[in-house]
Amino acid sequence: MQEYVNELFRRIFNFKFKKKVYQKTNQAYLYYYNQNLIRELLKLGLKRGDKIKNNLGIPNWIKSNRIYSKRCVRGLIDTDGCMYFCKRERHIYIKFTNFNQQLLDDFKEVTKSLGYSFTKANRRNACLYRKDDVVRFINDIKPLKANKAIATHKMGL
Repeated sequence: MQEYVNELFRRIFNFKFKKKVYQKTNQAYLYYYNQNLIRELLKLGLKRGDKIKNNLGIPNWIKSNRIYSKRCVRGLIDTDGCMYFCKRERHIYIKFTNFNQQLLDDFKEVTKSLGYSFTKANRRNACLYRKDDVVRFINDIKPLKANKAIATHKMGL
């Protein structure tokens, strides 16, 4: 995932992130200090600060464009989502979790406009359970996490 993000920013903004790894907590951070990058991101409608405190959602220019919406949903699933094989039901589920209510609501709105039936699992989760929707989602959205979920399913774990 880190390599994917690094390459994406290199292609769009022509720079490469630096990486800091914290072995004790099994975390890695990508970072880059550049005022020009900040100005470009702000021009795109992104805001400074904590997404939860600021109750940030998906910008309208993304919501109104089907291609951008798909890419945004893929990014949200790959960062704040999970795909797992349910042994009892014998198929893969997709779940998006977020503590930012606006982002969670926007996620449900965008996925609905793309034709997916994410349902509310609890206050912080939206899940896609229907087998045909899951297959179509994986084939259409192509989340990076799909490879691991499919491999787990094939191994029967």
